[in-house]
Amino acid sequence: MDIISQLSDDVLLRILSFVPTKDVVATSLLSKKWRSLWKLVPKLVYDNSNHIGENRIFSQFVYRSLLSNKAPVLDCFHFHLNLVSDCASVDIGLWMEIAVTRHVRDLKFSIYSSKDARSVSLPSSLYTSNTLETLRLCDFVLLNVPVNVYLPSLKSLRLELVDYLDDPTLPRLLSGCPNLEELVVGRHGLDKTMDATVLLPSLRRLTLSDKITTSGTGCRYVIDVPSLKYLNITENVVYNSRQIEDMPELVEAHVDITHGVTQKFLRALTSARRLSLSLSLSEVIHPSGMVFNQLVHLDLYTVSEGWWDLLTHMVQDSPKLQTLKLIDKHSSGEETPNGWKPPRSVPECLLCTLEAFVWNGYQGRQGDRDMATYVLQNAVCLKTASFSPKSTDVGDKYQMLKELASVPTASTSSQLLFD
Repeated sequence: MDIISQLSDDVLLRILSFVPTKDVVATSLLSKKWRSLWKLVPKLVYDNSNHIGENRIFSQFVYRSLLSNKAPVLDCFHFHLNLVSDCASVDIGLWMEIAVTRHVRDLKFSIYSSKDARSVSLPSSLYTSNTLETLRLCDFVLLNVPVNVYLPSLKSLRLELVDYLDDPTLPRLLSGCPNLEELVVGRHGLDKTMDATVLLPSLRRLTLSDKITTSGTGCRYVIDVPSLKYLNITENVVYNSRQIEDMPELVEAHVDITHGVTQKFLRALTSARRLSLSLSLSEVIHPSGMVFNQLVHLDLYTVSEGWWDLLTHMVQDSPKLQTLKLIDKHSSGEETPNGWKPPRSVPECLLCTLEAFVWNGYQGRQGDRDMATYVLQNAVCLKTASFSPKSTDVGDKYQMLKELASVPTASTSSQLLFD
């Protein structure tokens, strides 16, 4: 008898939970001990990538293995389907129904199909599951949420490139998730939904991604998440209207917004300890009345007109800042911060807390040199100053290094690092 077969059933089931369902079922041929063991594996993962054009064979396999499974609770039920038509919609609905009746905890469902295919609707029973803890829906899925939706155990919800029946769909779904801690919403270019409201006192992590580039009457969202710890927003829409409330528990935020950032939006981030900002600041070039009292790490992408003004204010209004990182996205020859003006007085963080200054994509332009020189000459506690030039020319890099090395530093122990 082989060594593996001598292991306890619990250990074997744990091993089999890491194996694709197709291979799990095949273990029934190994020996008498294995003949029924596969039926107790609490994880089912299906992928029809290798069954294109064989929908009938794949469907039969799913029905046989799903109905044969006898695990007390279905911990994991994952589907990755490549469909060329919507002929399997009825089967998909039944599979989901069965998973819900089996007290599924983790459900992932993604469909990749042709552009003219209809999105697949989910059974209404999914929206009243008492055991579902994690739900991820991707691509050709249509959310048609019933009036009575209640998912008391749901902790994580990811909606990526799905379709919504109408504007109230997402708010209705969220209203039935009283204990939700993580929410990911990614919208696609054909998404016509205009409103999104996030009113979740329990939410800890929120990711919003909106790549829609078409103009319209306006996409509006309200974010009211007082317990939020982590925020990630990426948008390149030109017509958004955002209302974001204070987030006093916020620890980390990554914000990449092409247009329409308001001062109120930026003020909602003032509780964060770590910030990554890539912003178009037509309305916030001169922010005022906001102090980032907890901020210790700032990543600022030099991507928009006036970014150096934002940098000046962020440094002035972040008294505990320890790490400042600039990331240059501009190509050579584009706009330079020649108009940069230093603060009227040396910011508190330069005098007391700043220890690391990093500049990726340093170009050595006049404004760049002025800004770098100011930090080096005033950062009393600076330990390292790292510069990664954008230019690959050895001569240009040597000139930049020589200029930076000649700057007298306020810190007697700082190191100049140059890639």
